[in-house]
Amino acid sequence: MNSDKCHKVVLLVVLFSLFSAPFSLRSIAQEQKQEQKQEEKKEEKEPEAVDIEDASKDANKAVPDVGYTKEEYDEFQKALSNPDLKLRADGLCQFIKAHPKSKLNEHAMGAFPPMLKQLYEQKDMASLGTVAEEFLQMKSDDVLALGSAMEAFHSTKDYTKAVKYGESYYAKQPSAQVAQLLAHSYGELKNDAKFASYAEKCIPEMMPKDAFPYSARLSYYYADRKDIPRAAQHCQKMLAAYGEGETPPGYTSERWGQEKARAYSIIGRNHYDKKQFGNAVAAYNNSLKYYRANDEAYYYLGMCYWNANDTMTALKSFAKAYNLNKPYSKTARSSMETLYKQLHNGSLEGIDAVLRAASAEMK
Repeated sequence: MNSDKCHKVVLLVVLFSLFSAPFSLRSIAQEQKQEQKQEEKKEEKEPEAVDIEDASKDANKAVPDVGYTKEEYDEFQKALSNPDLKLRADGLCQFIKAHPKSKLNEHAMGAFPPMLKQLYEQKDMASLGTVAEEFLQMKSDDVLALGSAMEAFHSTKDYTKAVKYGESYYAKQPSAQVAQLLAHSYGELKNDAKFASYAEKCIPEMMPKDAFPYSARLSYYYADRKDIPRAAQHCQKMLAAYGEGETPPGYTSERWGQEKARAYSIIGRNHYDKKQFGNAVAAYNNSLKYYRANDEAYYYLGMCYWNANDTMTALKSFAKAYNLNKPYSKTARSSMETLYKQLHNGSLEGIDAVLRAASAEMK
């Protein structure tokens, strides 16, 4: 699928309402100021009489552990204050790995959502993908990071990673927009089964022209697998997307005519299989309007007319399919001879006249 010509993919707008409040060094600084004030207040109090035994016990008590050392705090502050968002993320990741038990890690993790938001707003998709992936190594189920990674890697055409994170994101936040992005990505990766799975999920929510490239591709996918009803369903959708005189982006008028001939032929076959012979005749005649050398259309028209007891038209239709010398020619000749014999007491005498009449009509 040519994403530049055939369609415009609707990228997911990540819901940044999921962002936690931006972390600031101010919170840590405020904690330290409060502790300092409390210490100063203690010092200002009038000295009381000291019990020697109690003082001895207090001296042996352990100093409260704040959860990090001054060295850790300085290291953390250096990483967090880096103006380069990608380098800031790298520094925070290194800090977390180096100090897995530090209380500052919760602040380091909390710094990632605001960074993802900034990178998204700056449209720096290359850095957004890298930072989101780093965050996911530490928190693999984070919805914001999964959505950011999916969209970032799709934008940079790294479709393997786009579907890796997109599948996980869709499982948590299913939507037509995400399904469309996944369908396009799997289409680029030539994974037809996955493409079909997600295209079926997004097409019902799309405008006809936006859904056109997906329906067109699905019509081929199902036709190749002999699933004529589903192929016909998508042929109807692709034909309905563009009116008479309109041509889809990326198509020449000649190619679009060939596509319409193919689509009407599939629709005709679907009607024929359901014994809806009148609808089948209409569809096959539409196909022949765009492609006069459609041997399949002539053959099934012959079968439809035969079922309707219009034997002369059936014979001419079989003859036209035979005259084209294409894949349906042999089958059409056999059907023509069988019908002709039924009408002429088992004789084929005079059948050449039918072939000549058919040939004259095709000129």
